[in-house]
Amino acid sequence: MFSRINRLRKTAVFRLTLWYSAVLVLSYFAVLGLTYSLFFTSLLRDDRTFIRSKLGHVVARYYEAGLQAAVKEIEDENTSGEPEPYFARLAEADNRTLYLSLPAHWQGFDVGLLAQGPPPASGTWISLTQVNGQDVLETASHVLVDGRLLQVGKSSGDRNHVLGHMLRVFAAVIGPLVLGGFVGGLFLARRHFRPVRHLTRAAKAIVDTGRVDGRVSLPVRRPGSELDELVVLFNRMLERIESVIAGMREALDNVAHDLRTPLTRLRGTAEAALLPGHDLGAAQEALAECLEESDEILTMLTTLMDISEAETGTMTLAREPVDLVPVLADAADLYRFVAEEKAVTLSLPLPPALVVVGDRRRLRQVFANLVDNAVKYTPEGGRVSISASKEDGRAVVVVEDTGPGIPPEETPHIWERLYRGDKSRSRPGLGLGLSLVRAMVQAHGGTVEAASALGAGARFTVVLPTSSAACPADPNITKM
Repeated sequence: MFSRINRLRKTAVFRLTLWYSAVLVLSYFAVLGLTYSLFFTSLLRDDRTFIRSKLGHVVARYYEAGLQAAVKEIEDENTSGEPEPYFARLAEADNRTLYLSLPAHWQGFDVGLLAQGPPPASGTWISLTQVNGQDVLETASHVLVDGRLLQVGKSSGDRNHVLGHMLRVFAAVIGPLVLGGFVGGLFLARRHFRPVRHLTRAAKAIVDTGRVDGRVSLPVRRPGSELDELVVLFNRMLERIESVIAGMREALDNVAHDLRTPLTRLRGTAEAALLPGHDLGAAQEALAECLEESDEILTMLTTLMDISEAETGTMTLAREPVDLVPVLADAADLYRFVAEEKAVTLSLPLPPALVVVGDRRRLRQVFANLVDNAVKYTPEGGRVSISASKEDGRAVVVVEDTGPGIPPEETPHIWERLYRGDKSRSRPGLGLGLSLVRAMVQAHGGTVEAASALGAGARFTVVLPTSSAACPADPNITKM
């Protein structure tokens, strides 16, 4: 039991509930203080209004019928059992007391202090504190036309009694209110933080088991809620991680498969060269084959690194204005001899100029891979077309062939690393060309799409921005 309480005390739910409770208590005392102040001011105003009223009434009676009539008026009101008695004092011009009326239950006030010193001016308020209590006798003064002084007052006892009762009620309410607020806040906070607990358990399971196939099984209660949105994003992140890990495993399998053959050939060639009886020419030929095999391996690893850097945004691009027309012409010239050997016609309906902002070397890689892919899969007597145009402020390059096309089930996978539609791997290649094309195009802020019909060739469309403003910022450039 105690261990569970200690664990609860360390949680964010408990700390949040304490903060909410503290805010509740402070708000309660703020409301109490404001209410007390307003109530006190209202009662004080009522008491002073009552005093002024009685003072004016006695003054009027004094002017109307003289001293004795005013005294009789005071005595009649204080002995008639009125619910609100009052204090009255008449004094000579030198402040000697002529008449004093103090209700019996207001004893304890040293009213003799009123006779000390010179008489106060009209409108002066004088307060006398009870000797053995907290009550205050508040008196208002008025100088009569004949120089005499009239003082009328009232004790604050009734007012203090009402205010004290109000404080006792507030004190009795605050305990249950704070307790109820804490318990209710704890319940609501635990309910609100339920997605976080589920996220914690899911993350702990991933850390303990290393498996990312688990999900946070919590229904979305309130669309737009930050915590519910966090659960959705966490599940999507796990799906993405699981997909990436599966892709990595497949890529590693493909790398292992594709590296095994050249490494085996490399080792076999080297072992054969070391056998006795080989002359210098045979050894040199073996070394040349080893170099070819190592170059193929290095090309695969370099391409994989380029794709990774482009996809993660860490590749440095030497951006400059690049005219795509000579770049496309160079790519066509690079594979023209291969195309002529297969009797494949290369057509280049290109505009006079088409300028984009990008890295010339990387763009040459993009289009060289697309032309290589088109020539490779186009049968003898076929045709490869490389066209370019400017549409809506963007450069559009289309590489189209008359090859066998791409099966619909393979179209979504052609951009994956080391994916080769030719499962037999009878055609040369690493299965990285299209992955590199997409990564490089996206690094330049563009898009690439493939459209194909089985038996009717393939069409690859590259769209690139023509201004640097449309390109993503180079992460290796720091703005000062």
